[in-house]
Amino acid sequence: VELKDAIIAKFRRDNALEYGREQILVSSGAKQSIFNLAMALLDPGDEVVIPAPYWVSYPDIALLADATPVIVAAGSDQGYKITPDQLDAAITPRTRLLLLNSPSNPTGAAYSRAELAALGAVVTRHPRVVIGTDEIYEPIWWGPEPFCSFATACPDLYDRTVTIN
Repeated sequence: VELKDAIIAKFRRDNALEYGREQILVSSGAKQSIFNLAMALLDPGDEVVIPAPYWVSYPDIALLADATPVIVAAGSDQGYKITPDQLDAAITPRTRLLLLNSPSNPTGAAYSRAELAALGAVVTRHPRVVIGTDEIYEPIWWGPEPFCSFATACPDLYDRTVTIN
C-alpha cells in the first residue's frame, strides 16, 4: 500500500495525473510491464505500432503475444519522432496498441506536449487502440520545455493510456 501511495503521489506531483491504488501495478521493471500489457491486451492477428528507432525488445514482445509489430520509421531528419500522418497511415482495423517511448531509448528523442497532443488526435479517431507509453526515462530529459506525459497531454485518452514509468 505504501509503495502504491508513493507512486500515486509521484504521478500527481510530477505529471498532474490522478490514479487510484487499483490502477497501479508494480513489476520488476518497464520491460516486464510492457510484456504484461502485451500478453493481457493482444490477440493473434492484432497489430502493434512501434515508432523506430525503438527499444530492442518491443517487436519481440509483440511477437510473443502473437501480434504483428508495425514499424514506423522516423529518421534523424524528423528528430527520431513519428508524425501524425505517419501514425495515421500505420493504423489499420487490426491495430490494438501504440507503443510510444518518450524520452526514447536509444535516441533520447522526446515528444513535446504539442507533438503528443497531435498524435493523440490521431489515436482518438481509433477507439480500439490502446496507448502504451514507456516513460521510464522521464528523469533523463534535456528538452526546452518540461517533460510531458502522454496522458497529461491527451486527457481525453486517459482511460486508454497505460503509462509505464
